[in-house]
Amino acid sequence: MENNNTRAQWQVWFMITMLGGVIALGFLIYPKNEDQRNNLLAKLGTTNHGNFVVPPISIRDLNLKNSESEPWDFSDQKPKWRLVIAGDRECQDQCRKLLYLTRQVHISLGKYSRRFERLYISLDQNLSTEAMDFLKLNHPFLKLIYGNETEFEAMLSKTDTPFYEGSFKTNRAYLVDQKGLIMMSYDLSHKGTEIIEDIEHLMKYSAQ
Repeated sequence: MENNNTRAQWQVWFMITMLGGVIALGFLIYPKNEDQRNNLLAKLGTTNHGNFVVPPISIRDLNLKNSESEPWDFSDQKPKWRLVIAGDRECQDQCRKLLYLTRQVHISLGKYSRRFERLYISLDQNLSTEAMDFLKLNHPFLKLIYGNETEFEAMLSKTDTPFYEGSFKTNRAYLVDQKGLIMMSYDLSHKGTEIIEDIEHLMKYSAQ
């Protein structure tokens, strides 16, 4: 009987020790700030569907302007998660399909939708009248800003996700965090449900 009691006591202490070790390890690896959290998510990676942009790069230094040709400074904007699409003045075919995909994502975010925004960066030229009419009719909540293609391309050339693949522009939506870091990219091969899952996962663990 004593042997049985002793064995049971050791089993209890073993379980307590293991549980304590797991809790201690959790405190050690739990991210203490936003950068550590992002790094941890990048290392885990098992629940992410998008393509990580390595290294994450900031859009804060881009010279962007609004539709009134006034400077559009990221630091002046409300802290939100954003999907950024960069294209030309026409935004035809694949570009419009990507806008539709991201619009459906935004609509489906539900309670998270107010913490999220979509941006279209028209590179080097103002949008054509036809493209402007299309955006006003189909994407009234899309924010339109203007930028420089050479500058945008140079920024992404520092990552593993260049703006050009050979002589062709890529057609991607870039997920940008509240601090202006491009974290991930998506193309038309991604499903809306996959993008939503990524965004909701990140929003759930972000401070804002």
